[in-house]
Amino acid sequence: MARYAPFATLAAVAALGGALFVVNEVNNPANVPGVVGESPGGPAAPPVPPILAAPAAPNPAPAVEPPPAPEPPAVAEESYAGRTAGNEATVAIAVKDGRAVGYVCDGDEIEAWLEGTLEGDLLTLRGADGSTATVTGTSTAAATLGTVTVGGTKWPFSAARVDAPAGLYEGNASVRGVATRVGWIVTGDGEVTGVANSAGRRGPAPALDPADPYAVEVNGVPVAVSVIDGGDAVIRR
Repeated sequence: MARYAPFATLAAVAALGGALFVVNEVNNPANVPGVVGESPGGPAAPPVPPILAAPAAPNPAPAVEPPPAPEPPAVAEESYAGRTAGNEATVAIAVKDGRAVGYVCDGDEIEAWLEGTLEGDLLTLRGADGSTATVTGTSTAAATLGTVTVGGTKWPFSAARVDAPAGLYEGNASVRGVATRVGWIVTGDGEVTGVANSAGRRGPAPALDPADPYAVEVNGVPVAVSVIDGGDAVIRR
């Protein structure tokens, strides 16, 4: 019996080794189907999705250019006085910092107060709402030339630059409870033309002495007189 003991031991060791090899092969991940690192014959790993590009930014809105600024006035502040070409009416214009006012009268019944602008040398004036009175023309440091329309009648006119006491005057008074407004134009040669308006009734203005304009009266009532420049409001609203 002792003679066969070594062979029995070798057989047992061989059997144990074979068992360990089988267990090792079974537990090897490379031999398990579907596991990363599997044999080339197994299914392929899922593809990596591509990196999507960021959406393009929308095109910016086109820039909107601001409207052009008004052209600076040809003169900063000036007064003009003159007449229509046929001497039908007297015209006074006053401008200040791009704003302009005007007065047109015939010394009897025709008159109009106007407001507007001077852009560059272009003068544009209009009467009150509902009025057809207009003045258009050009102004320089020396004169204003253009066209005046009052009551549907149009005349060309010229008005030279004037210094005080020539220019445009306004007077206001309450006569027997009736508001009375007076406009005067004093030309460069000293001629005075004006119209008084009492509640819509017009007629010749009381006399105005440019050397003493504050002594004016209407039917014994003192009139508050002021010199008008381009910055004043002359249209009653």
